[in-house]
Amino acid sequence: MINNTITLNDEQSKAAYDTEGAVLVIAGAGSGKTRVLTARIAHLIEMGVSQSEILAITFTNKAANEMKERLSGVLGGNCYVSTGTFHSFCARVLRCDGENLGYTSSYTIYTETESDRLVKRILTSMEEDVKVKGKILWHISNAKNKNVSPEDYYESIKFDVIDAELIKNVFIEYEKQLKNNNAMDFDDLLLKTNELFEKFPSVLKKYAERYKYINVDEFQDTNTVQLELIKKLSGVHGNVFVVGDEDQSIYSWRGAEIKNILEFEKSFKGAKIYKLEQNYRSTMPILTCANNVIKNNHKRQKKTLWSQIADGEQIKYFSAPRDIDEAVFVAKSINSLIHDDGVNYRDVAVLVRANSLTRIFEETFKLHGIPYKVFGGFKFFERKEIKDFISYLRMACNPSDEDAILRNINNPKRGIGDATIEKFVSWAKENGYTLISALGMVSDCDGLSSTVKNKIKAFGSLAVDLIMNAKVMRPSKFAEYVLKASGFEEVLGQGDIEEKNRLENMQELVSSIVQFEKDNKDATVSEYLEQVSLISDTDEMDGDNYVTVATIHAVKGLEFENVFIVGLEETVFPSSKATAAGDVEEERRLMYVAITRAKKRLYVSWAKVRNRFGQFVYNPISRFIDEMTDSKTIVTKTKVDSNCARTQPSMPMASADNFRSTYNASQKLASMGKDKNDFAKFKQNCIVEHVKFGRGVITAVEGSGDDVVLSILFKGLGIKRFALSIAINCLKLIEE
Repeated sequence: MINNTITLNDEQSKAAYDTEGAVLVIAGAGSGKTRVLTARIAHLIEMGVSQSEILAITFTNKAANEMKERLSGVLGGNCYVSTGTFHSFCARVLRCDGENLGYTSSYTIYTETESDRLVKRILTSMEEDVKVKGKILWHISNAKNKNVSPEDYYESIKFDVIDAELIKNVFIEYEKQLKNNNAMDFDDLLLKTNELFEKFPSVLKKYAERYKYINVDEFQDTNTVQLELIKKLSGVHGNVFVVGDEDQSIYSWRGAEIKNILEFEKSFKGAKIYKLEQNYRSTMPILTCANNVIKNNHKRQKKTLWSQIADGEQIKYFSAPRDIDEAVFVAKSINSLIHDDGVNYRDVAVLVRANSLTRIFEETFKLHGIPYKVFGGFKFFERKEIKDFISYLRMACNPSDEDAILRNINNPKRGIGDATIEKFVSWAKENGYTLISALGMVSDCDGLSSTVKNKIKAFGSLAVDLIMNAKVMRPSKFAEYVLKASGFEEVLGQGDIEEKNRLENMQELVSSIVQFEKDNKDATVSEYLEQVSLISDTDEMDGDNYVTVATIHAVKGLEFENVFIVGLEETVFPSSKATAAGDVEEERRLMYVAITRAKKRLYVSWAKVRNRFGQFVYNPISRFIDEMTDSKTIVTKTKVDSNCARTQPSMPMASADNFRSTYNASQKLASMGKDKNDFAKFKQNCIVEHVKFGRGVITAVEGSGDDVVLSILFKGLGIKRFALSIAINCLKLIEE
């Protein structure tokens, strides 16, 4: 029984009930695209179309499951519509008909790990350096997303990419071995289905006649092969219904082609276009801000988001003298929302352009007792690459740390396998050697080839070199030295995008050491490692009440009552890569996505000085700030103390009234309901107890009122600065 009671506005209705031919629905952020898709499919079934004749394609399993749940609710629990991702649909096709291409129905789908192993074996057999496998895998995937052969791909990159010929040769051998193994990788699922439809028209006809109505979600994220599949499947009846928003196309680095949605009418003749501009998520001030930004892009359909939620708080802008001041501003603002406005932590998100930017916010939240989780990734000090880097620092400071030595000996890869390490460790124990001493005596180890012994000796020389330098170099300079000497900088720097991101995170750890060194005169590497142990040893949060910290890419499709977009500086956001290429349109779309995650309140901030990868950089304010306010005037109100995190906001404003309302709102960064007299009790030389870090001594008190900042010296942690207005619930005075 159909219970199609889905409420639609006029534009949604026009789109949902236009069932014949090609239809493009340009659905702005928060405009109810899933509702329209669900209503359309329910309407088709009401018209008498069989569920088996409808295909609904999404981009994630989560979206597919959500679609099935909604349809089940409308259809009374009986949903048999073919709903799934592009890859799951193609996998089903190939199970049934892949034998036409020489595959059995039991073919294997290779995961990223298995593809990685295969490329590594190929490189080893060619006697090439396996360090380039990440780069090669990226190029293979890129070529497949563009539906380009190894030879043609080589022609397109041979003048621009080092190792282009090696990439081609590995690509050819990779394809050969996949076929011999009756296997396909993830990209092949699309590519081989497209090939199947091209070479065997009867197979294509079977599926094109079966699925009389094709529905596609998130069309702006389709690549070249996915577009070809849609065109082929809709070729018999021409009934293709796609929903998307070019303003939210942010995955070009994964092969997405924005031209697919912009040139929809060229691909599907006679196509009809509908625009959904009413937003059901955000207030008008937030939508005005988003509209102001995105209208600066040229590759888009003109549209303007609007909402019936006309009233709403103005956007709050904050110019921080330093990145640490920006982090404290965010912490104080969150504190105000929680204790003055009754907001839950779960209703707050802090969004960054790159995951390396999360560190300073994570550290500030930990110090001040603000619960948080990193969405779509690991907390900074829990990331594998950070643990790898810290392991080298541990080995240098404590040569007896055999766990660190074993983690480092073949990381990055040095051709010292697990079996070799096991033999080496057994030999050392049998002879009563510590591992650090055994590294220099490995020539006496029977059962190992001279080649392997030389590799272990080389690592031993590196270990001794680091141990010696750790004693004489400043921590920050030593960290920079370790990054180079270990080989991480070279290996990750030559890798794919993910490996370059890991290198950025390691460089950000250097920034952390620079700040620690600045706060603690004569600091040592060992002292830094002690405080890292305390900082990273976090308790699990109870329940789900925590602040979300995430990259913008990770939260696409999500929404939050209160959103902080941080790090709005040129070369950070927009990124230096986009700026250098002279193409910031995708960066602007990313900004648009970030803004439209906010429902009630939006905070935007930037820092005049940022400790970036161990260097203090002075980047100009992001162009997006100017665009958000639709104004070329920056009004600055800043009160700065050079010794502590005490600032008043500076902000670009479209009007004097806007300035006053935002400035006054920013002064409401309150003190958790504590009496101001409580602040006066925290004086220099007083002993305090922190809920996590134990006892410490107040070494300095700076500022007044809500801007009081305490410098507290903890054993093993060094000096840490706290904004008292938010840390007061974490601190207790000890009477002695």
